[in-house]
Amino acid sequence: MTSATWQSSDGWAWDELATWWLSRYKPSTQRTYATYLPRWRTWCLERGIDPLAARRADVELWLRSVADSGLSRASVAAHYDAVASIYRLAYEEELVAVNPCARITRPKIHRELQRREVLTVLEYAAFLTTARALGPTHHAIAVLGGMMGLRATEMATLRVESFGTVRGYATLIVIGKGDKPARVPVPIPALGAVQAAIDGRSAGPLLRTLTGARMDRRSVHRYVAATARAAGISRPIGPHALRRTVGTVGLNQGIPLRDVQRLLRHSRPETTLGSYDITGEALERHASHQVAGFLAGWVG
Repeated sequence: MTSATWQSSDGWAWDELATWWLSRYKPSTQRTYATYLPRWRTWCLERGIDPLAARRADVELWLRSVADSGLSRASVAAHYDAVASIYRLAYEEELVAVNPCARITRPKIHRELQRREVLTVLEYAAFLTTARALGPTHHAIAVLGGMMGLRATEMATLRVESFGTVRGYATLIVIGKGDKPARVPVPIPALGAVQAAIDGRSAGPLLRTLTGARMDRRSVHRYVAATARAAGISRPIGPHALRRTVGTVGLNQGIPLRDVQRLLRHSRPETTLGSYDITGEALERHASHQVAGFLAGWVG
């Protein structure tokens, strides 16, 4: 089979289905998923398989090839999520007779073995000090990510008009995952940096590059990486490391889980605990130390 596009019996082609499916997501998500689908499509093309007639065995064999390519468990699971989602849509719209992913178990992710960067308190202090010296945009990103827990895309989409005051509290309207808006307070230690980034303007993007253009997600990543290098932090640091710092410090300081979950805008407390309680301090506070000490006291 040499055709790059397959046609189903009712006129729907795989490429048309993929385009429709991707259009349901925001641009940043589209870019991520757009890297996964071509791999499945190419795998099918090489074997003469019509993706719209793929079987469960085909998807499982493809997932095995993805895993054998050396990608992490999280990446394999993300590949599965994309393909499973598009087939779920196709089945709901009666474009395929059977959903080949319906009985496939999602690849498990062992979160405790994932490499999830987080800054220690001293590292964040150095990061914040360096950001302040580098300029208003660096400083604003440092507090938006490291004090308020905003994601890179959330920071990039902030506008001056997002800033306001409610009952005496400075706030920002943040557009989170799923395009869900949320009003988040700006803590007093972060307020000066946010106001400096606004710089007296009444409209426009809150964060701007050196040329004055609106920042995007990648720009935020570059600014965070540059600040980390200037602060003497040698390992790679991205915006999500700042967000993890917020959650981890909050939990370590004894802030109730419910409040940390709300700060990070997680839908489930398991996400907050599973992904954000990861520093050495969590190991130091592990209950096994107290239990072992008690039991050891009974040994002569």
